[in-house]
Amino acid sequence: MRPLQATFIGIGAQKSASTWLYGVLQQCPDVRVSDDKEVDFFSYYFDRGYEWYERSFVGAEDRAHRGEISPSYLIHPGAPFRAAQYNPDMQVFVTLRDPVDRAYSNHLHEARKGHISGANLSFETALENNPLYRDQGRYAHHLSGWFDHFPREQIHVMFQEDIHVDRAKAARQVTDALGLEPLADFLDLRANESVRYRNAAMGETLWKIGNFARRNGLGKVAELAKSLPGIRQMRQANREEMREVVAPMDPGTAESLTGFYQEDVAALEALLGRSVPWTRYT
Repeated sequence: MRPLQATFIGIGAQKSASTWLYGVLQQCPDVRVSDDKEVDFFSYYFDRGYEWYERSFVGAEDRAHRGEISPSYLIHPGAPFRAAQYNPDMQVFVTLRDPVDRAYSNHLHEARKGHISGANLSFETALENNPLYRDQGRYAHHLSGWFDHFPREQIHVMFQEDIHVDRAKAARQVTDALGLEPLADFLDLRANESVRYRNAAMGETLWKIGNFARRNGLGKVAELAKSLPGIRQMRQANREEMREVVAPMDPGTAESLTGFYQEDVAALEALLGRSVPWTRYT
């Protein structure tokens, strides 16, 4: 193994607690995650080579584990083969959520980023504008390639719904998968919210400060600072909930999407050998 070779990756799905997973790994003393959560090497930048990829882990030669989280890997057809070719011993983390809820959250994300506007702010219209809303929720279809290229014991599938029930237990599942001691002082970080900032520069600056603090073992200090009255009021005044900007999903659309994913959910349960925690499919 090369000194900076990645030992794990997170492959998504998008809007399914991958940011939470990144935050947990940041807190592990013997783990180095990339400064940028999404490196997208095995999907979009594979032509840049291993040296470019491993620059994300410079200074981590003595860490037990190095890796990154890129949700694009789940749906990219070439990513499983490329990742296995790079390091067949990598641990692969997968975080999933109810595919119907995921599609709507995906829509809120795109609206927050400013990628859609006008009529496409309606989820029903946006479904036709962005085919990936539907496609990214076909988990069994996309995961089959990963199970073809990695041993089952190296693929760790977690559900966002289970993470929300017991975040500390879910964090232990992550450290157990990497053969690490449980986090002694686990910082319970919320998964990425569908929120946009009225002042984007201020929002980005605050995020970078918090991210730097977590990487350097100061996560609790950052969380305490966020709770201070002045800072809390400033943050709240700068935040706008996307669910207040974008209309909710029409019940008929939810029913249609539920049917669309029915066969794939059944295939996912067969692939994993366990039931999913999504009430619409129980």
